[in-house]
Amino acid sequence: MSMEVESPPITPLPPSSLSLSLPPRPDRRLANQLRPPMCELGPLNRADGSARFAQGQTSVLAAVYGPAAPRFSRKERVEGAAVEVTVHPHYGLATSSEKEKEGAVKALLEAAICLERFPRTVIHVICQVCEDNGGLMACLMNAASLAVINAGIDMKYVPLTVSMALISPPSATMKALPSLPSSSSTTAPTSSSTYLLLDPINEEERQSIATITIGISSVDQNVLSCQSMGIMMPSQLFEAIDVAKGAAKALMAFLRMTIEEHSRHISKEK
Repeated sequence: MSMEVESPPITPLPPSSLSLSLPPRPDRRLANQLRPPMCELGPLNRADGSARFAQGQTSVLAAVYGPAAPRFSRKERVEGAAVEVTVHPHYGLATSSEKEKEGAVKALLEAAICLERFPRTVIHVICQVCEDNGGLMACLMNAASLAVINAGIDMKYVPLTVSMALISPPSATMKALPSLPSSSSTTAPTSSSTYLLLDPINEEERQSIATITIGISSVDQNVLSCQSMGIMMPSQLFEAIDVAKGAAKALMAFLRMTIEEHSRHISKEK
């Protein structure tokens, strides 16, 4: 049985003076606010584990099959389970972009799952993009992690992933944001002339100087993964990591509440 849990917008960090002085974002959030997360555990009956995770209008449905014996012996690994990830786009056929996302999700799960407990098996994770309005990589990783948890597969920690966009301050409104620098530009903007938007939507990503997606461990707050596009200074990267750690704590509190609510719901059904 599945149960859907939704939260209001999350503000993981105190607002800075800059974020308070900025004009409202297109969806009326502050710069340091996550979109309202939504999580549903076990929406699919025929999968070993499944989860639907959404932030705002970005939504991903993930299903886990396994650990199970591989169909081909060449996929067997004596030292532990093999992880396979398939990402289906919102519409159309998969492209190189989906292949890149599959590799990132696979690397994150391989590090988090206790693979040595399931030798000679395959864990297949299928992610279906239902809607994409920014922050898709973070939603893919969070949905896949929750589906693995729902399947009862042992993990060392829960990977928590958040996305951010690096923006130059507008002079008047958000519509005045600059376009991405040309390929000939090799100079990153100074930290004083930029700020981070947490959990950006598509419009904000298109107008950003750089985007970054960071995975954080729920146990020790270590950085697990980092995918970026654009030009960033080291100081901006370190600032993004600090923001990601604060957001991961807030996200973990929501996921813990979701899992507890789901457990109580299952107990009542029995």
